[in-house]
Amino acid sequence: MPSNLKKNLLLKSACFIILFSAILLPATNGCISSTNNVSVVEVDCRKATLEYSIPNTPNITTKTSFCSDYMFRPNALGLAIKIFVKEYSNEFNMPEEKIWAMLSGLQIEVSAIPRTVHAAFDVDGKLLKGEVPVNGLALSKSHIWIEAKTSQIWSSALVHELIHVIIWRKNKVHGDPDHEGGQFSGWRKEHTIFIKKMKNILLDMEL
Repeated sequence: MPSNLKKNLLLKSACFIILFSAILLPATNGCISSTNNVSVVEVDCRKATLEYSIPNTPNITTKTSFCSDYMFRPNALGLAIKIFVKEYSNEFNMPEEKIWAMLSGLQIEVSAIPRTVHAAFDVDGKLLKGEVPVNGLALSKSHIWIEAKTSQIWSSALVHELIHVIIWRKNKVHGDPDHEGGQFSGWRKEHTIFIKKMKNILLDMEL
C-alpha cells in the first residue's frame, strides 16, 4: 500500500476516534459538583420569585438574601428536612409530628454571600468576639439564615440551625446559642454528634 494512502487512512481513523470520544465524554465545569444531583440553584428576582414553599412541609418557606443569589432547590430541601425529622425522631425519642410542629412556619433564608457577626459562641461554649464568620444563623425561632457553600445541602449549616429552632421552640426564650457551654440550656453533646451523622446521611444521598 502506498505510504500516502496509509497516512490518509491513519489520519481518518484518528479523526473518527477523537470525534467519537467527544460524543461519549460529557462536558465538565470546574464550578459544579460532579454529581448530577445538584441541590443548589442560581436565582434572579428579575426572572422568578425569590420565595418558595417547601413541598410536603407545614408552611416552611425558603428565599434568597439578594436579588441575584443562590438557594437550595425546594424539592431537595424538602427531602433533606424530611430525613432530618425522621432521624431526629429516632435519635431523641420524639414523635415526628411534634418535630414537624416545631418547624411549622419556618423561613429558611439562603445566600452564597458569607456573613459575619460581632460575637458568637463556638460549639464548646467559648465566646468569640470581633468579626466572626458564620455559615448559619438562627435569627429567631421562625427564621434561619444558611450559607450555600457548595452545590449540595449536606455541607451547609442547615441541620445545625434546625436543631437551634427546635430547642428555641422548646425553651421559648432562646435556642441555646452557646451550644455545649454552660450558660444556656438545651444543646447537648448528642446534638453535635447527630449533626455529623446527618451530614453523612445527606452526603450518601447526594443531597
